[in-house]
Amino acid sequence: MRAVSLVLSMVFFLTSCEKLDQNYNKIPADAPRLAELQQEYKEMLVANTDGWFMEYQPGSDNPSVPILMKFLADGTVSIISDRYGFDAENISTYRVGGVIGPELIFDTYSVYSSIAESGGGAFDFRMYPQENGEFVLKHATGGLATEFVLRKARATDHDDIIARASVGRVLQEFSENSSAYFRNLVLDNISAFWEMNINTQQVTLTWENSGGGTTTTQTFSYTTLPGNGIRLAEPWTAPGGIEVNEIFFGDATPDGIEITSAGNAGAGEIQVAHIPAFPYPGTAKRYILSNSFNPNQDPVRFFASVSGTRETSVDRISPALWPYYEKLWADDVWPTYIRLQVYNYNGAAFTNSIQLLGAINGTNTWLPYYYALDEMDGSHVMVRKRNEVPTDHPHYGATYTSGTALTMYNDHPEFADFMDRIYPPGIGVTIVPLSGQNVRVVSRANSLYWMDLTISTPANFWNN
Repeated sequence: MRAVSLVLSMVFFLTSCEKLDQNYNKIPADAPRLAELQQEYKEMLVANTDGWFMEYQPGSDNPSVPILMKFLADGTVSIISDRYGFDAENISTYRVGGVIGPELIFDTYSVYSSIAESGGGAFDFRMYPQENGEFVLKHATGGLATEFVLRKARATDHDDIIARASVGRVLQEFSENSSAYFRNLVLDNISAFWEMNINTQQVTLTWENSGGGTTTTQTFSYTTLPGNGIRLAEPWTAPGGIEVNEIFFGDATPDGIEITSAGNAGAGEIQVAHIPAFPYPGTAKRYILSNSFNPNQDPVRFFASVSGTRETSVDRISPALWPYYEKLWADDVWPTYIRLQVYNYNGAAFTNSIQLLGAINGTNTWLPYYYALDEMDGSHVMVRKRNEVPTDHPHYGATYTSGTALTMYNDHPEFADFMDRIYPPGIGVTIVPLSGQNVRVVSRANSLYWMDLTISTPANFWNN
């Protein structure tokens, strides 16, 4: 039976082979080879000395970036776009390569790399020439559904890009020279916290929900517009029928930037301030009382620190505050200083303190500086030294700063310079929530002074 099956199989195979045409799956002799197509497409790019233009938007949630390119035969390409940092002519390298079909590949770092880092972009594209002289480009990796048009440049393209790039320069200059930490968007019909990342072309807004007490935070990608404007990738909708698609800016100073138009939210400005436009809900209470207000949890102290070494903690201390913090390591102050820790709702007396850790005579020693903390609003914590509170204050008569800690504070002005800036007595701090187990403590006397703390306890700090 097996022999019969084998014979039948051979007959079927031979019969099938006889039905195949001798030119089956053969590439026509006159069809151009891949290398020839690659050279042909490169010559097309180089031949158009006026350059090529594309409006590059990798996805609906990404900004749309205008890009003007001039390709040279030596494999270099000059590129200009409206994206900050790439808004002047940059020289990169390119090639027309690929293994499946011709691909336009940007070899060295360029605006395409920056867009790819922001998410969704690419720097290699499959090329499809069109009868009208344009190219349709598709991402070489990933889905091929999205198409981008690479067309011959027009006389107005360069000036249009420069006009759109101007808003990025204005906003970056405003950001770099702002006189305070908080940027409060104050318009005729709504207020919000304003945070902007020029490099990724994103703006994050936080606003109060109806009735107050809670907030909504949303990040929007934006596309630049001529006339110092931006268009959000999706409309900003907020209580009261607010809907904003485009925002246009006026003059900027270190203290603010004018908003000439923002949909039906009206006009106004982004104000620079040492305190937020409205409180972050509940952050002050959590900072002072840890999780003790939650009846379903066993109370634990709030314990957090500026993590890392001297070299790595520089990212946890604001640039304005860092020079004062760094002086604690000075040879004539405390060369064996290690790190800063914060204890709130601590011990039987529920004390609040900043404790500085370092070695003294070869032994690790904590120097505790005690404070009375009071919740003034959702995110405002009043700070006072323990010996400066009224006699009827709940912390009056509790542990005071003393011993070596007091001696170091009194004998080294560097301690007072730092401590009184991050914890200004009689003024206090704003407690800003960060992602994960992190919190930012911002001085309300000068909000350019802030520190980021990594929270050890309680767990799930922002959700307990």
